[in-house]
Amino acid sequence: MKENQVLNIEQNFALVLTASIDIKGMPKAYPTVAEQRQEDYYNSLKYYINNQPRIQKIIFIENSGWPLDRVKETFTDNPHHKKVEFISLNCNDFPRKFGKGYGESLLIEKGLEKSTLINTVTHFAKITGRIYLKNMTQILENAKVDYDCLCDYKDQGWKIRRLWGEKNVNPHCDTRFLVFSQEFYHQNIKPLHQQHEEGCFYIETQLYQAIKSLEKQNNIISRFAVEPDFQGIAGHFGGKNYSSKKERAKFKIRTWTRKFIPSLHL
Repeated sequence: MKENQVLNIEQNFALVLTASIDIKGMPKAYPTVAEQRQEDYYNSLKYYINNQPRIQKIIFIENSGWPLDRVKETFTDNPHHKKVEFISLNCNDFPRKFGKGYGESLLIEKGLEKSTLINTVTHFAKITGRIYLKNMTQILENAKVDYDCLCDYKDQGWKIRRLWGEKNVNPHCDTRFLVFSQEFYHQNIKPLHQQHEEGCFYIETQLYQAIKSLEKQNNIISRFAVEPDFQGIAGHFGGKNYSSKKERAKFKIRTWTRKFIPSLHL
């Protein structure tokens, strides 16, 4: 892409849905029943196939070797004629102490190595596969400049959360949805988990530190122009419901502050 050229979403963008149907004892993952997780992924993928027509290329990557017959049924009805690629891996046997973030990073690396659809785009987004981002297209359309990375820093609200008693919070990057150019991912993001050797790989913190350190060398958009509207059930916090009254109230507050106090990163 030339400088200041808007990303051609239909042609040069792919959406990568990450999935782990059989968690194989991963601590703090939710839900734990593989069949329930399978249905969640089925419903999420079906949503992205049937909605947001500008997003034309989808790559579904699963890392536990679980059969994808049920998930592939989503493709029987394809009203927007999207290209969908299903990739099955069996790489969910890493040390559990490395954590879910390590597993997802490994999934993306190995999945993209097997993908043919990824070779047709300049940029791809990673979305946590069991949740819905209702305004994904709007977020992409509002990124009006050429970029290497489009992400959403959470580097201020953590201070308030600590005042409320949450101790293990730090500046981080929202990893539910973020976009990379192929070059930026391969040079800067993929090596992070490859160099990991011990302890838990905290993907939100690792990505934040890496991306922030590259702001002077790369074109990085560190805040979405609009508040992301996530729906569904989180894979942590005991299955937090993004549609609950509490979460919708938080969404409205963040929408207001993003519009009227954009420097406040909640």
